[in-house]
Amino acid sequence: MELRQLRYFVETAHRRSITRAAAALHIVQPALTAQIKALEDELGTQLLERSPRGVRLTPSGEAVLRDATAILKAVEDLKRRHARAAQPGRTVRIGIPNGMTRTFAGQLIERARQECTFGVELVEGMSGHLLEWLKSGRLDISVLFAIQPLRQLDTMTLAVDTIDLVGPPGALDPQRPIAFRDLARYSLILPSARHGLTRLIHAHARDAGVELQQHATLDSIAEIKHLVSQGVGYTLLAPMVYQPEMEQGLVSAAPLCNPAFHRELVTAIRRSHEPHADVAQVRVLMHEICAGRPDAAAEPARP
Repeated sequence: MELRQLRYFVETAHRRSITRAAAALHIVQPALTAQIKALEDELGTQLLERSPRGVRLTPSGEAVLRDATAILKAVEDLKRRHARAAQPGRTVRIGIPNGMTRTFAGQLIERARQECTFGVELVEGMSGHLLEWLKSGRLDISVLFAIQPLRQLDTMTLAVDTIDLVGPPGALDPQRPIAFRDLARYSLILPSARHGLTRLIHAHARDAGVELQQHATLDSIAEIKHLVSQGVGYTLLAPMVYQPEMEQGLVSAAPLCNPAFHRELVTAIRRSHEPHADVAQVRVLMHEICAGRPDAAAEPARP
């Protein structure tokens, strides 16, 4: 049995016509008929019933069509997964939301250097931009906020983080939670609405009936943290984003309660492309790294 015979049979079954299938396959009709007859002889069963109006599948043909389609898809998937692996200088392009690079990127680069045969390129940006770049093919994989419309993407939960109030040194006590309604008393510095976290914050505030006082907008997480450390205002961030400054005594933080505030992070790739082996390997590394973080509630990956 040859893969060519399976391809010819599948094409004929889909088109319900020897004539149309032969034209699509760019072969003459007698050659196509001969290949399908050879497949029927090898399987010992009739697959197609011929008539002046075309062909239709027999019960055996229906079963063989399902199996043949699966076999051909598996072969194509195998070819796609390994085609890039043979290319020298292959680089996997990874999108990371602003603020995560400092605590996440170093481990990922080091693990990739030790375990991968390809390079990695990390691209930091606002989550809205990362989503656009992923869909356009500029990125192979990206970390995104689950609040965004991700219907065209294959996503897996990376972590569920708490979102805390972050202020100047000594202003907040991590042992004394802040009620979400009391956020209205704080002057907030947040990224623009292009940032997924900001959209999540405002959606959560609307649900809780809280009117936030966003007195400044800045699309640099690093600069927001600097301004907060100088006493200019407060912000809302996940622990993995502000932990380095917290350890240096540059900021203080307190969790939110009534209700608590969380965000879901996912790794995402395009659904229209079967992930290559190198992209799949990077995804595994990202989930392993996040699962080992002490500052977030990492969850098992799920589709």
